[in-house]
Amino acid sequence: MEPSKIDLLHHLLTPPMALHQNSQLLVNHLEALPLLEGRFEQLKLVNFDSVNDKKRGCFSLVFRAIDRITGNPVALKFFDLDPQWFHNPYRRSGFVREHQLLETLLTKGRCLQLVAGLSTYELPTGGPNGFMVPCQYFATEWLDVGIDDYFLTSKHSAVKRLFLLLDVILAVEALHRNEIFHRDLKADNLRAAADRVVVAIDLGTAARFDSGPILPAYGGSVGAPAYAPMEARAGLAGNRTLAKFSDIYAIGCLLFELFNPDYFYARLVSKNPQYEMNLMAMGMLVNGVTDENAQVKAWDDALDKHALGVTTIEIDSAGSDVPAGIAPMLNQLLATFTHVDYRRRPQTLDAARKRIQAAIKVLENQKLYDGRLKQARERKNSREAKLAQKSARRKAKQVEISK
Repeated sequence: MEPSKIDLLHHLLTPPMALHQNSQLLVNHLEALPLLEGRFEQLKLVNFDSVNDKKRGCFSLVFRAIDRITGNPVALKFFDLDPQWFHNPYRRSGFVREHQLLETLLTKGRCLQLVAGLSTYELPTGGPNGFMVPCQYFATEWLDVGIDDYFLTSKHSAVKRLFLLLDVILAVEALHRNEIFHRDLKADNLRAAADRVVVAIDLGTAARFDSGPILPAYGGSVGAPAYAPMEARAGLAGNRTLAKFSDIYAIGCLLFELFNPDYFYARLVSKNPQYEMNLMAMGMLVNGVTDENAQVKAWDDALDKHALGVTTIEIDSAGSDVPAGIAPMLNQLLATFTHVDYRRRPQTLDAARKRIQAAIKVLENQKLYDGRLKQARERKNSREAKLAQKSARRKAKQVEISK
């Protein structure tokens, strides 16, 4: 039986992990606890599939709970007691930084809201030699309306999918206005609120422009590699000058996946068999460079040497269900979002929003759509005719040379 797209995404983009016995001890204790810190009750772990023994996410255990003060559900985020994360300085610092970022986003629209600040719960280990283990956690608002089905099925109309993309862009713009870059955008890290406002969750890998990198060097992206651009995977994930463009690249991946059965990275490496080799070669040119400005200069030089051969991906290729009348508009958008050269990606998302709104208008206005469809077909026929002429000239030239 073929694995579903969601299985592939979860395995390839966020590899599942079993729950460590330390983590299980914390889970068992919290779920049996009548009341946490006099405020939170009915705790239930939500980012672990006990049937398949798979945990989603790296360094946190997320519980759904009820806040007695408001009566509303909340998300409690505990730092995982799994030794591979508990003793990892990057993960621990990232957890604390996430809370700091949420503090700066208080009252900001389209941003995840903090409900309770960073606290420490003393977990009793029990037994004759029992001791207390400090467990850090904080609480955020509970958002449980996922958007995965927009990417995993084709049941939503093209107009609804484009409206969703607009909401995703607005959520990213809300972070960028506060100089925060998410760096791990994917469908699994986005939620819709009751009024259909999309909010980016899981800021564990997010960073502010004015904050220094936690590590002096990075061997790869800090988020899911399949949604990360070349520069992030080549060791520059901590560079704040380039961080904004990682989010823009990820939006392009999401745009592609809204209208295609596979995900962008799979199509990219299929069309560019040398992509990973180019990535390695470019990474070698920035390896060891630690100054941020020098990193940008070295990466610009690497792009000038190696980036020209990457074939762009079209949104209306095999398997796509994008309406033909708007395909050219979305192809232009996809090409700029996911350009291998960050300098060719948009600096802001204003123009992108206008282009998406124009595509929605085309679909909503059937007459205008029919005109766009005719233009798209004419352009496609013209392109195919030119390719045929070019092929014929090449063959004629080969015949002439062979005489």
